[in-house]
Amino acid sequence: MKAISEWFWVFAGILAGLLILSLAIFQIYNTNQALNEQKTLEQFMKMKNIINNLCWSFSGSVENYEINIAETVEGIYASEDKYTQYSQDELIEKILEGESSFGNYICIKIKGKRLRCEELECNTIMPFIGALPSKFSLSSLINRLRGKGEVNSFLLKFEKEETVVNITFQYPLSEKK
Repeated sequence: MKAISEWFWVFAGILAGLLILSLAIFQIYNTNQALNEQKTLEQFMKMKNIINNLCWSFSGSVENYEINIAETVEGIYASEDKYTQYSQDELIEKILEGESSFGNYICIKIKGKRLRCEELECNTIMPFIGALPSKFSLSSLINRLRGKGEVNSFLLKFEKEETVVNITFQYPLSEKK
């Protein structure tokens, strides 16, 4: 009887250790995801500032900027008002088809959060950009377990053309980091 109770405590200790380990991994993943979202929001605001600076620049002014988008960002796009919202499926379709958006607002949609739009000094034309769902792979699973979510990189070219700022890809999608 004594041997059975000892094995019971060993087994209970292993289960408790696994539970604590899984909770720690979950917390690390959520923290890294929140940090990636915050970095993306900072870069979104930098994008807004670049556009506003170009609005007051001469025609032909150009600036390049690389933005890294967290996997939870469904899309970044221009809009004619701050209420235009797309579903995740619509955004994925627009990103894959390379559609452009137009307006004097720049908007960002993060999964599970409200749409955030910022007013611009002039109209802009830009492609829809955002994180595309990744295919399942062992390396992506390991990265998620290590707390590193996927980040999509876009190198954008901002160019002032008369009364509008035109944004294009320098290179469309880079490899996921």
